[in-house]
Amino acid sequence: MAIDAQMLLKHSEKNKALHPDDIPALDLYMDQIIALMHAYLGGEGEREPLTRTMIHNYSKAGLISPVKGKKYSKEHILQMLVIYSLKHTLSIAQIKRVLNGVSACGVHEKELAQCFEMQLARRDAITQEMTDYMMRIMQKTDMKLDTPEDTLSFLLTLTDITDTLSNFAAAIAEQGFPDLEAAKKKEKRKEKKET
Repeated sequence: MAIDAQMLLKHSEKNKALHPDDIPALDLYMDQIIALMHAYLGGEGEREPLTRTMIHNYSKAGLISPVKGKKYSKEHILQMLVIYSLKHTLSIAQIKRVLNGVSACGVHEKELAQCFEMQLARRDAITQEMTDYMMRIMQKTDMKLDTPEDTLSFLLTLTDITDTLSNFAAAIAEQGFPDLEAAKKKEKRKEKKET
């Protein structure tokens, strides 16, 4: 059974997005946020993009800013979108580092919204480049998806590419956002030694 790689690449393009302008300016309850995320990012047969448990865990882990009352601001929702976007590539500890670093630099609602708008503006061009790149790889290596062996070989190749990109993203997170918590602990130990 031959697989049409071009069709699969086209089908795999990510076109679901929650634009910052789609987030209401009013503070929302948890159930409203879950419904909003599902409406824009969920799909039939897919796992929910966000659940109550996830929101509680993100809050407990300090990934999102403390909530006043039971309503979440647009900034909270943008922070949840950052987590949603990064969690398939970075660890929760790395995401926390990024969000802490971003917050320490004074990046809040307006700037987070701008980051998402820039990313969404680039998405189509990047998706097209990646599709073209994958087709070139298949042509250069004379890769066919005619047999289970060919298909497995291609999946292993995709895994290599994914690992390379994940490692690159992790390195950017490490370099771009120093571990503020570790730095504070180190400073406290240094102060203790001096006294």
